[in-house]
Amino acid sequence: MIALLFAASALAQAACNLDEAIVSVREHGTFEGYMCLANAEESPARITAALLETPAQPRLSRALAVWMLQRADTAFDPAHIDTLSAADRRFLADGIRARRGRKSPVPEHDKAFAQFDWYAPVATYTDGRLKPGDKEKIASLDKPRATAQIGVAHIDAAEDEAAGSAISPELAQKLVPGALVVGGILGALWYLRRPKA
Repeated sequence: MIALLFAASALAQAACNLDEAIVSVREHGTFEGYMCLANAEESPARITAALLETPAQPRLSRALAVWMLQRADTAFDPAHIDTLSAADRRFLADGIRARRGRKSPVPEHDKAFAQFDWYAPVATYTDGRLKPGDKEKIASLDKPRATAQIGVAHIDAAEDEAAGSAISPELAQKLVPGALVVGGILGALWYLRRPKA
């Protein structure tokens, strides 16, 4: 019986079409789509390309986080971390702890982790169960990002050029290129789109 399950799982992975899985995750958030992307080594490049094509797709960002979580015992590519939304970085950090026995305090995460065979919460869990590599990954995920993420609203170069002198010298001195300061970004967006007198 177990051999049949493994054979069926291997067949399902072999039949997985990444383009269809991306559409399935993007439009419906299907478990099969997430698992297809989680099991394919080439998923990060395909997911990143889909995010560049159409930004602000939280399900695809989550699919990348699930892919990384399935490989939590290997080093994370910093570019993949930068692609994740803040919510998905928290999901991934929570997942690293969950792989070591922590019961997720977030109900949505707990429900997602329960789909994996490695999820077995231990009542006596402490962060002492984390390996040094786990701690480094969590610190990297918790670190504020200095660069814009794919899918995060930003002012692109064409808008900057079209705005011309719309930004006052005082405001220009306050803006730090690439900084993710929500108030600064929202203020800059408002300033560029404000009604002109």
